[in-house]
Amino acid sequence: MINAADVRALMVTQDVVLASLFSDISRELGIAIDVSGGEGSDFPEFGREKYEAIVVDFDCVRDAGPTLTAFRRSPSNRNAVVFAVATENYEKELARGLGATFVLARPLDVIDVRRAVYTAYDAMTRERRRYFRCTAELPVILTRADGTDLSARTSNVSTSGMSICSPGSFKLGERVGITLDLQNGGPQVLAHGTIVWDDRHGKSGISFQCIRPELQRILNDWLDAKFSRMREVAVHELQRAGAVIPTRG
Repeated sequence: MINAADVRALMVTQDVVLASLFSDISRELGIAIDVSGGEGSDFPEFGREKYEAIVVDFDCVRDAGPTLTAFRRSPSNRNAVVFAVATENYEKELARGLGATFVLARPLDVIDVRRAVYTAYDAMTRERRRYFRCTAELPVILTRADGTDLSARTSNVSTSGMSICSPGSFKLGERVGITLDLQNGGPQVLAHGTIVWDDRHGKSGISFQCIRPELQRILNDWLDAKFSRMREVAVHELQRAGAVIPTRG
């Protein structure tokens, strides 16, 4: 399923019909939906979650504006696509002023809602690519401050981080040089890294920055290819189940 790429949306509404409509359409694309009734106590938890979209019901949720503002203040959600359901002119203007990408009015038309969700899907998957962590066992050489090289293997890789398995352990904050072999016949990816966690049993996490922009582009292209392949597999599974999937994204 496409949720392997963690494409997620949050719905803030007390209208079960609206929740059902968006959930059904999102399911066609493999988007996972979380639903909240809009209670303010939920938002500390939402701030720790990553969503590619939010649907806020300005008609039915009291304090919809502050709710959306609190959501967008979360660093991981500031770029999320925003759907607002707002019928009165004042609420429409408020929603647009708070950054709504799509504003839908009641009575809701299924075709209009589906068109909006499908239109937003490309932006949602692009945002997810920024956070995509690819499960992959790749050879990597770590160079410590004293010049010692340590051979390891990755367990997953993202655009700016990796988890590794190695015969040694590291101190938190330790700086290392990274030589990552993507095994695609191209140049190796060279980066400067910092140890951000270590379990003292051979597993560590590293935050890194490539030493040159062109190496970052090589890594990003490799990750995009892996992401696209994962989406192709998910789309095939969804199509076998009878879903209609957009051709782009």
